[in-house]
Amino acid sequence: MHNARLLPFLIAAGLLACGGGDPVSPSTPSLAVTVSGLPSGTPAQVIVTGPGGYSQTLTGTQTLTPLTAGSYTVTASTVLVGSASYSGYPATQTVLVGGSSALLIMYSTTSAGGSRLLVNINGLASGTPADLTVTGPGGYSQTVTTTQTLTGLASGTYTIAAQDVMVGGTPYTASPSGQPVAVNAAAAAVATVTYGPPPSGLLNLRVDGLYLTQSTQTYDGSVPLVQNRDGFLRVFVTASTANAAQPAVRIRFYQDFVLQSEQTVTAPALTVPTAPDESSLSYSWNLPIPGALIRPGLGIIAEVDVANAVAESDEMDNAFPGTAPRAMMVRAVPPLNITFVPVIQRGNGSRGAVSAANTAGFLDAAKRMHPLDTFSALVHAAYTTTTSDTLQVDNTNSAWGTILGELDALRIIENSSRYYYGVVNTSYPSGVAGVAYVSGPSNAERTALGWDDLPSGSAVLAHELAHNWGRNHAPCGNPAGVDPSYPYADGRTGVYGLDVAAQSLKAPTASDIMGYCQPKWIGDYSYKAILNYLSPVSPLVANAVVSGAAQPCLLIWGHIRNGEMVLEPAFQVNTRPSLPGRSGPYSVSATRENGATLFTFSFAPKEIADLPEGQKTFAFAVPVSDAQARQVTTLRLSGPGRQAVRRAPVPVTPGMQQGTGAGPQSVTVRRLTSGGTGIQWDARAHPMVMVRDARTGEVLSLARGGSAELPGVRHEVDLVLSNGVTSNARRVPVTP
Repeated sequence: MHNARLLPFLIAAGLLACGGGDPVSPSTPSLAVTVSGLPSGTPAQVIVTGPGGYSQTLTGTQTLTPLTAGSYTVTASTVLVGSASYSGYPATQTVLVGGSSALLIMYSTTSAGGSRLLVNINGLASGTPADLTVTGPGGYSQTVTTTQTLTGLASGTYTIAAQDVMVGGTPYTASPSGQPVAVNAAAAAVATVTYGPPPSGLLNLRVDGLYLTQSTQTYDGSVPLVQNRDGFLRVFVTASTANAAQPAVRIRFYQDFVLQSEQTVTAPALTVPTAPDESSLSYSWNLPIPGALIRPGLGIIAEVDVANAVAESDEMDNAFPGTAPRAMMVRAVPPLNITFVPVIQRGNGSRGAVSAANTAGFLDAAKRMHPLDTFSALVHAAYTTTTSDTLQVDNTNSAWGTILGELDALRIIENSSRYYYGVVNTSYPSGVAGVAYVSGPSNAERTALGWDDLPSGSAVLAHELAHNWGRNHAPCGNPAGVDPSYPYADGRTGVYGLDVAAQSLKAPTASDIMGYCQPKWIGDYSYKAILNYLSPVSPLVANAVVSGAAQPCLLIWGHIRNGEMVLEPAFQVNTRPSLPGRSGPYSVSATRENGATLFTFSFAPKEIADLPEGQKTFAFAVPVSDAQARQVTTLRLSGPGRQAVRRAPVPVTPGMQQGTGAGPQSVTVRRLTSGGTGIQWDARAHPMVMVRDARTGEVLSLARGGSAELPGVRHEVDLVLSNGVTSNARRVPVTP
């Protein structure tokens, strides 16, 4: 066994079988480095380092021999030619040298901008043109006849179609004849086409490629895997001619280059395809992979016809990627901790149908599509919204945004780092089905709201959670807030997906989960972006989870709708501080009775995805001691040309300190004949009352209007009465 660690997949993909250099004996370790793309006479700057302190500087194409077997690193430095800068691709790569190894470095000028695609052509003598056509986004089409780097490309998927060519009257076959390549600005993409003469009359089998998928994957396997999550391996075997062969494939699994296990997969059909084809599971050799096997250090080798049951023209090219395993990129992700909140609407009495019995149904689509592993689902006590507006198909009364804002305040009050997902019942079968906050560079959001109509509610949850993970919309179904970088103008996934649990293939024409079209799945663009957001955990996400100890704070919250600013009544709460991640066009200030400013800050309100009309909200927990909070007499929300002001209607009585139990006796809590709990108070003195379960601390309502009816509370409730700028708390028994 090799003692070297597994090579990153990008490196494995870059081990190109290129021509050039002097022939050496197969038993002598050697490395042929081909350098291309620099103007004639310009020396390259390439450094090769390896075992035992080996170091060699190359200025052009060269074969290094003899070498000590082991891992070598090849670094290509930038070369200046006049005012032009040429960069080598890949800039750094690692190759395991045991016999005759080869790699290619392609230099190209960086002045063109955009993305790059290196098309590498092997197998043709110098001066013999290939016949390739590269097509891509925006009608792009380019003929390629020799190894070339295409620059200034738009990001997206490109297709390389290779035609056979005649060499001295002999047809040379291109392999593969067609291949998709994902191109983006992060790094130069590489595609290789190899030409060869016709077979000598015997069939030849080879493994063209393999990939491991957990939801979505590219042919080159560039989508990372989630540790401990079940996957599905597809191995693509091709034949040189039409055939009736049914070879088996042996799969070997390695951990840090140490063989762990192997399995044999029988042929899925009565013939071997002559070109790789992802469109059916019957065109690949398939194996479900348990999550316990998927962890960092995993490597795979696939070998066709190990028993030599099929007579072949070449028995030496049956293993992929070769003698060294293909390294799988595996990442750990945090568990999804989600709290479902059934919402009761006062306007029509409806209650969102979510319970411990059906949380799995709500999470089903997210489990199948998103890069997640483990889940923790809790169901909150029912939350009653006392807004008189009910949810509407087009949200013309902005009730969706109002309830979302209340749930966000609830999450902050309860000092929770979990995702809060409110569940509502709607009276319509089609229309607004969910809303969510979209995380950005300076804000990590964890609140969303969706309808209870299953199974469609499961896809709604998967869509809204992705907004919390920073995803905007894919351009299908005419949504607002479209991601300008989405790679496909029609919002399709662009790659094959797989429902691993059902072993159901998803076509690349499916609509991405972030669009509004059907059927839905998730593409590699959205999947990788979500995985990058979740793991490794960014400082932004980490700060959203742990941002200091709980302490006395003042909840400042409200919304901006069609230019109108609303500052909701403030509450004194004990929670972790939550302050703006960046400044913005709006500001909040708190003033004492003597006119002194207690605090002031500016902010940008939160964007809400999936609303047909503009509405933004905000909610902050400002660290303020109880003594300081009692001195506040005025809260002011200021924005472009407008302001909203809240003033304490009467001075705060010392006996109304939070937690003292003192206060006005005008509040009544009684059991109703319906079995519910009725609460009444003076709305002129207290425009809003927070109702909390006295035993669990869960917020049951942020109640408005002087009265509220909640589901039955057995013994007592905690009431936090806001006078608009500060509050006092009381524990009140439920009277018959």
